[in-house]
Amino acid sequence: MVFDYTALRNGNRTSGTIEAESRQAAIKQLRGRGYAIMALQPSTEKKASGKKPKKTGNARSMMAGLFVSNKQVEISLHQLASLLRAGVPIITAFNAISRQASKTLADIYERITLKVKQGNSLRRSMEEEAPFMGRVTLGLVGVGEANGTLDEMLSYAAELMEKARKVKGQIIQAFAYPAFVVLMAAGVSYYMVAVVFPKIMTFIQKQGSGVPLPAPTRILITVSDFLMEWGLVLMVTPVIIVAVLVMLRTVPRYGQRIDHALLRLPLLGLAFREHCNTMWCRTLGALLGSGIDVVSALALVSETMGNMYYVEQFRLMQEIIRQGRSLTHGITQTALHRLCPIAVTMVSVSEETGGLSESLLYVADFSEDRLTRRVALMGTLIEPAIFIFVGGIVGFVYFAFFLAMLSVTKSAR
Repeated sequence: MVFDYTALRNGNRTSGTIEAESRQAAIKQLRGRGYAIMALQPSTEKKASGKKPKKTGNARSMMAGLFVSNKQVEISLHQLASLLRAGVPIITAFNAISRQASKTLADIYERITLKVKQGNSLRRSMEEEAPFMGRVTLGLVGVGEANGTLDEMLSYAAELMEKARKVKGQIIQAFAYPAFVVLMAAGVSYYMVAVVFPKIMTFIQKQGSGVPLPAPTRILITVSDFLMEWGLVLMVTPVIIVAVLVMLRTVPRYGQRIDHALLRLPLLGLAFREHCNTMWCRTLGALLGSGIDVVSALALVSETMGNMYYVEQFRLMQEIIRQGRSLTHGITQTALHRLCPIAVTMVSVSEETGGLSESLLYVADFSEDRLTRRVALMGTLIEPAIFIFVGGIVGFVYFAFFLAMLSVTKSAR
């Protein structure tokens, strides 16, 4: 029989055909060549018309992904893994989870089921209909199809999505309240200085025309006049700066510099760093534990990282490992040895004694714990600082007002 295959080797995707007596024999041959199989099917299942297969990430599928939450996908993958582990056929399993999923996700699963019935691999079907699940999830599905551990790989994928969701939730929850307080503080401060105080000063000047005002009052008048004239500019400027940085970040060269600068910010930079360390260690550990080779795993990890500076470090590390070097050497020759020092120690020991995936997962848990404590510390420091800032502004306004009133009263005598 002739089979068409899609596989990864040394981090590069390759496609071709192979002759073998059976599907298992074809899998054995490809593994012997060092391929990580992503899709494998009899070549007779291709359409005779010679039309190209549907491209990954079509517009309809990507738009549908906007209406599907990560938590919905995560739950459905857990359910699918449980059903497959219980021996339920994959078509029956997809039909079962479709009945419990949301309308959008159910439609996606129905289209995936139809493609699988037509003879397509599950990996390829999910690539076409659910590209929003991410390259790591799709890669794990391909590995599970190739080595017969699809239930385990789906569990891996669901656990990775769950961990990522919880980490992001912690960060959002920790910063939501301080961000709200900062906005309220800025609004109250602007209103006090630009609106309330000018009205008070109008009254004072009517009562004591020509009376010299105290220094704090004059300072506040200057600040108030400045805000009245330039307040709108001051509010719009940060928005413009953020928009420009977002646009520049789409250019790889500038994006790496911006993301590197974010990692070096006081307090916030350490939190960003721990978040990135948590994600890459957990993802790489899960991929290596699933049987994917190091180069292919690094390629998948780099596509899941939101920080472009980290992405560049993984690209450099792939080049180093392709030269036959160890993972430890790859980490020490990139900025990762500074960004995640504990990873160097744990990886170097585990490469000699075994248990590399477990060591990386330990580092991920360690980094997540540090992230949690770092975020809690920032919340503890930010709240009183904001209260002191707002209280100081309000107190200064009242102080300047009473000094002015005192000067007017003395002059009236």
